[in-house]
Amino acid sequence: MIESIKSEKQYFYHYTKAETALDFILKNRNLRLGSYDQTNDPKETKSWKFNFGTNENRDLSKYKMEELSAWLSFELKGKAKLLCFSMDSAPLTGNHLNDIFNRGYCKPRMWAQYGQNHKGVCLVFDRSKLDKLIYERFSHDQILSSSIEYKNRGIAPNLYSADDQQYMINIDHLENVGPEQYVYDHLMAHHKRLFFEKMSDWRDESEWRYVVFSRSSDDLYLEFQDSLVGIMFGDDTDDQAVSDIMELTKGFGLRYMGLKWKNCSPWYDYGNLRYMPGMQNSPWVKSSTGITRNSR
Repeated sequence: MIESIKSEKQYFYHYTKAETALDFILKNRNLRLGSYDQTNDPKETKSWKFNFGTNENRDLSKYKMEELSAWLSFELKGKAKLLCFSMDSAPLTGNHLNDIFNRGYCKPRMWAQYGQNHKGVCLVFDRSKLDKLIYERFSHDQILSSSIEYKNRGIAPNLYSADDQQYMINIDHLENVGPEQYVYDHLMAHHKRLFFEKMSDWRDESEWRYVVFSRSSDDLYLEFQDSLVGIMFGDDTDDQAVSDIMELTKGFGLRYMGLKWKNCSPWYDYGNLRYMPGMQNSPWVKSSTGITRNSR
């Protein structure tokens, strides 16, 4: 999880509040897939505005642009459930002294925004195991997954580019195949631009996401089983929260570690005895105030 890691494709990282991790994720041993329109990115929360056109002189007067636009926006976004992770960044040399700045659990912006301002946790998942579980669990749904491309685009599309038609409804194709098939075809043709592209200001998230298009309006959950391999605690995670989380997960076979900032740089809390393998059940642990007796 920390030392001698040379592949940036080995782990996924999920930042969350300590309370959420303790009371929901780790207690229930599952991850919730959130609605796509409940993120903090206006591109994803706002209804998409589509234009429409024809290359075959179809009668466009029978269509109302606002209604047709709202229909396609809902069909694409309303059924989409989202699960997001951060990734490691290349290169990883295996020297954790230098690699720490490329690790997915060491992103100050992510700790501040999603990790309870450094009071939360970062859950570490085995990427290949988690990927397999997702495709098995949602095998009857449409699943799309990819890293995010970070790119700024102006408001005016290039109407002559086939790659720039994600907000254009092709009335010719709609009338030929019908509404249900059209939604699927539009998704397949434009999913990269619609679901896997964000402005460059988000680039430090190094995001990988799964989008599951479910027929159900209910929340979706993924049992992560043995894909969870470690937990990283934030610089200001409460000692009691650390103890409670480690107690709850003591049979999971996890690696635990904390991050501590010293001056300008983060580093691992190697001096904390509670994170040493085999020391979780020791009567003595090191807290932020020194070595104390373990309350457990």
